[in-house]
Amino acid sequence: MAEYKIFFGTYSKGPEGGVFSGVFNALTGEITLGKKTLDVENPSYLALDNNILYGTSEIGEFENENGGVLFAADITDINEMKLIAKKSTHGKHPCHLFTADNYIFVSNYSEGSLSIFKTEGAENIEPCAQSIYHFGGSAAVPGRQREPHIHFAALTPDKKFLAVCDLGMDKVFLYPYSLESGLSTNAKIITCPPGSGPRHLAFSKCGGYLYILNELSCTILVYEYKGLKLIQEIPALPADFTGKSTCAAIHVSPDGALLGASNRGHDSVAAYIITATGELAFTAHITTGKEPRDFRFSPDGNWLLTANQNEDSISVFKIENDQFTKTSSTTLPKPVCILFGEKI
Repeated sequence: MAEYKIFFGTYSKGPEGGVFSGVFNALTGEITLGKKTLDVENPSYLALDNNILYGTSEIGEFENENGGVLFAADITDINEMKLIAKKSTHGKHPCHLFTADNYIFVSNYSEGSLSIFKTEGAENIEPCAQSIYHFGGSAAVPGRQREPHIHFAALTPDKKFLAVCDLGMDKVFLYPYSLESGLSTNAKIITCPPGSGPRHLAFSKCGGYLYILNELSCTILVYEYKGLKLIQEIPALPADFTGKSTCAAIHVSPDGALLGASNRGHDSVAAYIITATGELAFTAHITTGKEPRDFRFSPDGNWLLTANQNEDSISVFKIENDQFTKTSSTTLPKPVCILFGEKI
C-alpha cells in the first residue's frame, strides 16, 4: 500500500487544534488523522527536515516581546508528536519558512523582515543569526502596501540566491547565497507591476523558469531565470469574474507538467500546463472549498489536496488525464498549510 505521512497547519490552538498529522493513502485518497495534535498557536507554515518538523506560529508577541515563534517538533511517531524547541522570530506574524543547509529562513509578514537561524543537531535551533529588514512600500494598494510585507523565501534551484517575495513593495529580491558565507544583502531585484503584491513563487522542474504569484492582482508572472526576462503574464481568475478574490499558493506538480495557483474568493485552484518554452497554458479552474489558502500535489502526482481555511476542510481531488475529480473531504479547523512527508 502506498501511504505517506501528512501534516496540516491551522489557524487554531489547544488540545484539539494546532498542528495535525496523519496518513495519506495514495491508492484511495483517504486521509487518516493521527491521535494527537501539536498544541501550537496558529501554525501557519510547515517544513520538514528528516524527522524534524519546523513551523511558524503566526502571532504578534512571544515571551513579552514583539515577534512570532519558530518551533521544532519530533515527528518520528506521528501519533506522538513532541515539541522540542521554540525561538522568537523577532518579527511579527511569521507566515512562511524554508529550510536548507542547516539554515532556516523565516518570513515575518507584519515586520517586513527575514529572520535567519542556524541549526546544530536535531534539537538545537541557535538564536537568530541574521535579520534582513525591508523599508518602504509600493502604496499602489494603500490598505495593503503602505509598508513592506515579506511573505516568502526559498533558495533558487541552483542555490545561488535566496528568492524573497515582498508583497508590500511589489518586489522580489534575489539575495546572493553560498553555503560557506551564507546570505549577502547585495540583491538583484525584480520589480513587479504596481499593485501586484508578489506573495509566493515557484520554479519549473528544470530550474529554467520562475513563476511569481501575485496576491493582489491575481496574476502569474513568468520569467526566464537566466537573465530574468519576463516572458508571460497570465491571469489566475476567469475573465468574467467580477467578485473579490486574492491569490494564495503556487506549486508545480512532481513531474513538472502542471502548475497550480489558488484563488481565495473565487474559491478555486487555477491549473496550467507548463509548455516546453516555460510558458503556461490554462487548462481548468478546480472548484474548492471556501478560501483555499494552500494546496499540494501528492508526491506521486496523482492527487491534489486543498486547505479550505473558511470551510474548515481539506478537499481531495483525483488527477487523471488532466482532469480533477473530488473524491473526499476531511474536517479540520481553519487549515492553512498542507505538507507531505515520507512514504511509509
